Amino acid sequence: HPFGFGGEPSFDFAAFESSVTTQVRALDNVLEVTFWPLPQQQAESSAKRRIGVGFTGLGNALTMLRLRYDAPEGREMAARIAVRMRDAAYTASVALAKEKGAFAKFDAAGYLAPGTFASRLPPALQKAIRAQGIRNSHLLSIAPTGTVSLAFADNASNGIEPAFSWMYRRKKREADGSTTDYAVEDHAWRLYRELGGDVDKLPDYFVSALDMSAA
Repeated sequence: HPFGFGGEPSFDFAAFESSVTTQVRALDNVLEVTFWPLPQQQAESSAKRRIGVGFTGLGNALTMLRLRYDAPEGREMAARIAVRMRDAAYTASVALAKEKGAFAKFDAAGYLAPGTFASRLPPALQKAIRAQGIRNSHLLSIAPTGTVSLAFADNASNGIEPAFSWMYRRKKREADGSTTDYAVEDHAWRLYRELGGDVDKLPDYFVSALDMSAA
């Protein structure tokens, strides 16, 4: 649903998995075109082909699904999204291994040994890795995405965090050295307002980092 506050909101898992598949290929291609300052860095990259698929905007997505971030149903949906991201990324990397070859240091027995991250993947994925190999040794990296979320995602919530604050003021240094004050509005909060919602009486599922304990 484009704006999760009307009708029955739902998360488009198929589109999400398609985006993750594209992202894995794109990030793997980036390794080929990266200029490495040192030959040791080039060798390390080629040997393992590490990439980092992650999140931004999870907190906003839960809000737009009308799920409270710190409630059991919010945590359950976050886990479902994470599992689908993981499995789509690993599936895409197996397909790339079939097409272009596994990472140089790949060893199926060691990679899938008990206690490894890969040993916790669904059995069908483990079987595929054993048969085809995998293109990237590491696939997931949950980064904070602070500047990225602000600059490229319309101030979506950062990484896997809840929204920090619905609105705050930020100083920006201009080209001439002066500073300008900007009001920074949360993506989901602004959408809710634009769709006619009363931001002075936010529903319960609008919960920011300031409204919940760290525990």
